[in-house]
Amino acid sequence: MGKLIAIFGSMLGMVLGVMLVAVLAASLVGAFMGWVVGLFFPHTMYLLSTAMNIEAAPWQLGLMFGFVGGFFKNTYTDKKV
Repeated sequence: MGKLIAIFGSMLGMVLGVMLVAVLAASLVGAFMGWVVGLFFPHTMYLLSTAMNIEAAPWQLGLMFGFVGGFFKNTYTDKKV
């Protein structure tokens, strides 16, 4: 019984570790893309920040969206009829 609990515990740890790495990677990519978009469209990023009623740099907005988006599962189904 103890070995079974250890196996399930290690599997749970691996799944949570992969999820953590995926969310951190999405956050880093989001921060970089927010910075890039802020370089080319600073007024748009300012309007987005104002509409959300927060004071944030473009990379911070990208980081926030990347973090939240990291929790969504990307699904694609190709239903051929």
